[in-house]
Amino acid sequence: TAVPATTAAPTTTTTAVPATTAVPATTAAPTTTTTAAPFDNGPYLSAIDDYVATNSGWNAAPAIGTCMVANASRLPEPARNLVASYGLMNSLGHMGSLGSSASTFFSIWNGCIAEGEQATPSASTGGSSFFNSCQGSLTTLPIERSKIMGVVPLGHLAPPSHTQSTDHVYFLLPGYDTQNAPSVDVFSPADGSVVSVTSSTSENTGSAHLDWQGEISICANGTIRFGHVSTITGDLLELTTGTPDYCETYGYTGYMYTKCQWKGEAVDLAVAAGELIGTAGGLDTPNSALDMWAYDWAGDLAPAIDQSAQPEGILRATCALDWYTDDLRADLYGMRMESSGIVADEATGCGKVIQDVPGTAKGFWYATVPIDGKWLDHLALVDTNTRSDHQAISIAALVADPGYWYFQTTSSGTINLDFAQVAAGSGIHCYDTFTADSNGPRDTEPDHFLIEVVDDDTLYIEHRSGNCGGALAFANPYTYSRYQM
Repeated sequence: TAVPATTAAPTTTTTAVPATTAVPATTAAPTTTTTAAPFDNGPYLSAIDDYVATNSGWNAAPAIGTCMVANASRLPEPARNLVASYGLMNSLGHMGSLGSSASTFFSIWNGCIAEGEQATPSASTGGSSFFNSCQGSLTTLPIERSKIMGVVPLGHLAPPSHTQSTDHVYFLLPGYDTQNAPSVDVFSPADGSVVSVTSSTSENTGSAHLDWQGEISICANGTIRFGHVSTITGDLLELTTGTPDYCETYGYTGYMYTKCQWKGEAVDLAVAAGELIGTAGGLDTPNSALDMWAYDWAGDLAPAIDQSAQPEGILRATCALDWYTDDLRADLYGMRMESSGIVADEATGCGKVIQDVPGTAKGFWYATVPIDGKWLDHLALVDTNTRSDHQAISIAALVADPGYWYFQTTSSGTINLDFAQVAAGSGIHCYDTFTADSNGPRDTEPDHFLIEVVDDDTLYIEHRSGNCGGALAFANPYTYSRYQM
């Protein structure tokens, strides 16, 4: 029997609840925009003013200060705060705390150092008050063009006699690389008057050699000088028949030099551009280059920290290449190189002589213990004259045997830090990984130096075996001073 269908339940009709009236939207509170207070450059600018005032004896300081002020907006705020807190020089030692901002600080500081050097009268690359009157005065090359193998810029190093950056350029002769250079003629590069003739006798390990120097006035308050001239003409030789105005002997054991000079009215001899004045090189001589100086006798002295340690000529030296006519100058600049074969980069220009940066490691230092012999108290922490990103540790004695150690600089940390950033009180720094053209290392084993600037005038340095690594600590350092004993 079929199951009967279920009776459907009656449908219940539900009355809908009336819609709730919407609550009116709350009016939004007005947004408040907070504007950051502008950075206060006052403390930073005061620190720069203090730097300039403290270094008032350094001619480059005002230009460096002006540059640092002009670049304030480029410096990250943490860098400006660092300068304000520690002072400009002391902040260099804390640059590593800036992280990514350190490279910007380093770049601006190095650029301002360069501006200061360029703005300084009698800077190593020229720029003196009478520069324009001497520029273009040199119209003839001193050696036939085909016999100039290269031009070594200012700042050449050859310890111990040239532990400090040299104040003259070198014209490399054919055969210079084997120290076996045939004789070449030397010509006056300009019209002028001979103002001095100097004989130079060197006695090196038992053998003696005589060569000559001649200085010529070629423009208002400007002279040039040639050195390692193997022979001089009869007219010049005749100027030396009288009693010399002075003679001096100097050097160190095994390497002694005697110079005698004739100058004044007795040697007033006119010469013309292109006139033969002597010879350079010669297979019977040790000479393989012609030295050439240029002197600014009108401008300010170069900004050496210890000017009394330098002859006046070094403080007045400028780049002889810059006094040539434009075409010759460009040609000579294109031949810039070191005697090792390293070609000079554009940024090095004509090189540098005086490189002292007060309050840092950079520049010239002197031993604080007595040491017999000229030059042997010298230490130089300087730029190289061919690679703008390399510096040199140049040593005459004491710390190591005579030599120079080249390395590529860094902009932060304690390893191979640019000497201009190694500030007084910034602790011990280490230098290693020296280039193949360094002549300081004596064997294949690595070596390194520890350096600390204790205060503005005092530096510790120690030479050790091995590479930089681990804790940096001295065992038996030597003490050097900014001032010669």
